[in-house]
Amino acid sequence: MKLWMAILCVPLLSISWKANAAIGKVTELINAPPTIQRQNSTLTASKGTGVEMNDAIKTLQGKLGITFEDDTKVQVNENSKLVIDDFVYDPKSKAGKLGAKIALGTVRYASGQIAKNSPQNVALSTPTANIAVRGTDFTATVEELGQSTIVLLPSCPADRPSRSVQDIELNCKTGSIEVSTEVGTVLLNKPFQVTKVNSRTEPPTKPVILNLSESAISNLLILSPPHIVTGK
Repeated sequence: MKLWMAILCVPLLSISWKANAAIGKVTELINAPPTIQRQNSTLTASKGTGVEMNDAIKTLQGKLGITFEDDTKVQVNENSKLVIDDFVYDPKSKAGKLGAKIALGTVRYASGQIAKNSPQNVALSTPTANIAVRGTDFTATVEELGQSTIVLLPSCPADRPSRSVQDIELNCKTGSIEVSTEVGTVLLNKPFQVTKVNSRTEPPTKPVILNLSESAISNLLILSPPHIVTGK
């Protein structure tokens, strides 16, 4: 009887370890370190700190970048909060699922293998909107009352940070995202298209294209999206 109990304990311990294993890590840190709320504990993150499912990452005067196991990259700006709901990844098939909530502030998302191979399994949200990703980059800015501004960004080579409109057209790729509420959905499929969502009971606004200078385009790849937009 004792032998059977010992054998049964082995897989249970293995499952428990996997459930608490790191699914990514902090790969970039600027200024004040963020905090990670993990169950009943609050951790101070540093470069190399692992992140786990159900972690809530909160920044004040600093920024951080997170790289997940499938190479999904997330940048969290100052005074922001990101909650990781779910992450499963099989490196052999390069498929899995990812769920996260952008609760406050500005977060930039860059697709990894999951969005490229299993886009239907990527579930990103804000307090007022759901975002379906088709292998691309975007930023979402969430105000204190939950209103969300979502900007589609081009996916550009990492070794060329300074860009012009012509450079983006020639060397970058732009995917698409669907932004939806309970009563409507809009498609963003052009670089720097933006929509705003005030409530889950209102449709997203009609997409318009940000009117940007070359310097603003370069900064937008790593910083908050601007608030002034013009239609095209």
